[in-house]
Amino acid sequence: MSKKDLILAIDIGTTNCRASIVNKAGEILKIESEPIELVSPVKGWFEICPHKLWSDISKLILIVTRDFHERILTCGITVQRNTFITWRKDTGEYLHNFITWMDMRSSKLCSQWNNSYLINIGRWAAWMLGSVVKSRHMICASTFTVREKAIPMRVKWVMDNVKDASLHHKNKNMCFGTIDTWLIWKLTKGRTWATEYSCASSTGIFDIWKSQWCKIMTYLFSCPIDILPEVKESDSYYGDIDISLGFGFSAPINGVIGDQQASIFGNMLFDVGDIKLTLGTGVACNINTGEKTHPTSHDIYPLIGWKLVGQQPFYVAELLAANGGRAVDWAVTSGLVSNISEIDSVARSVPTSSGLSFIPAFNGMDVPFKEPFAGTSLFGITLKTQSSNIIRAILESQIFISNFVLLKMFEHYGKTNNIKVDGGASQSAFITENIAQLSKVDVIRSECIEGSLMGASFMAGIGSGLYKSMDDIKLSVKPMNTDFLYCEDQCNVQMEGNFLHWIMNARKCVDWATRLS
Repeated sequence: MSKKDLILAIDIGTTNCRASIVNKAGEILKIESEPIELVSPVKGWFEICPHKLWSDISKLILIVTRDFHERILTCGITVQRNTFITWRKDTGEYLHNFITWMDMRSSKLCSQWNNSYLINIGRWAAWMLGSVVKSRHMICASTFTVREKAIPMRVKWVMDNVKDASLHHKNKNMCFGTIDTWLIWKLTKGRTWATEYSCASSTGIFDIWKSQWCKIMTYLFSCPIDILPEVKESDSYYGDIDISLGFGFSAPINGVIGDQQASIFGNMLFDVGDIKLTLGTGVACNINTGEKTHPTSHDIYPLIGWKLVGQQPFYVAELLAANGGRAVDWAVTSGLVSNISEIDSVARSVPTSSGLSFIPAFNGMDVPFKEPFAGTSLFGITLKTQSSNIIRAILESQIFISNFVLLKMFEHYGKTNNIKVDGGASQSAFITENIAQLSKVDVIRSECIEGSLMGASFMAGIGSGLYKSMDDIKLSVKPMNTDFLYCEDQCNVQMEGNFLHWIMNARKCVDWATRLS
């Protein structure tokens, strides 16, 4: 019999879902992917059909595991966070499609709540109490805002608008699940209904200090606490992949972790102060804060990074700009470039963007200003504008968003000597080099851009005993080739000027959206 020494890692992102086989040395032996198909029945709504998603995942598992059935030791899962679904407990019938984290149906409701007397009085009271008793918990609560990307308002929308949702809840026949919960439930054929700490902490209804669902938040936003799943450790045992699913093998699920936290774990940023920037569908910056959380601004949120069995949680701080990497995908789908591999050469074929400012806001704007109703805009077009100028402006928008995010993190946590980058857009040397120059920090880019996938693999490896500890991961994993992109001492005056010009034009987008909404 073959030795069981391989990990099946599943990564359900926003743009693609992937399945891979990874060995103890961190080498990807096989990887396959399928695009995520978004459904938009109403402008601003972004959904995923669960039947299509399950079909795609099943196909990927069948393909990547075909030659490794006897060697699969364990399974690790990482997923996009805050995308959820509800279903009937008795039949498994879905009450609606997945409502994704990009969905904007609750925007107006969120705006009303954030400007309400109740929320503002609550913020003031939390700030006063936190200042007196020096409570991190209260100080964080004083900056509380209801976010479209968090779950409470969208769950409230489901309870108010989805047919029979309230009836099934009343009859105790309703289950809620983010994608990790749903996938575990599917893979175990309904035997396990659970989520994981990092995924739960991102929802906006989980108390990260008490490590439990927050009764106050669930009550405040009419989110029934009894529809929420059990919360388990990141390296816990979540049940076995059922043999009757027809994959040709069964293996325990020993690792589950949210995508951005998985990226930190996969890049082995285990020390306090380690920071990474993911250039994916959005731009996400996370810093490891260890076993303590820190008071934050309105835009930086403390989250659980991971929690291992028998240990205290590790925390991270996160700043997410959702209006990030989709612009690069749009450049390809719109026909501006034929494929992603040529986008750098096209951008470098012209010396400047010729005064253009591209403001990505395909599902609202997070950075540099928050405006859920803003739309994507391109400023400065003239009769001499070429497609290559537009491509360069699109890539510059990713640089400017990344710089803004980093500056904000440095303001709160201090400047670091270097940052690690991963995600699809990190393949662009034009983007990463200019991030280093504009932010004035060295950028480290690994040859493996699949940080989240590796994080799921490593977590499952710990849960299955393949690795004894986080230190053992560092000892076991084969060193990867790494690019060091050094910032130069002299400032790039042109790029800094373009950055300020870009912020000015982003403000115009916000002003227009405010007048029209």
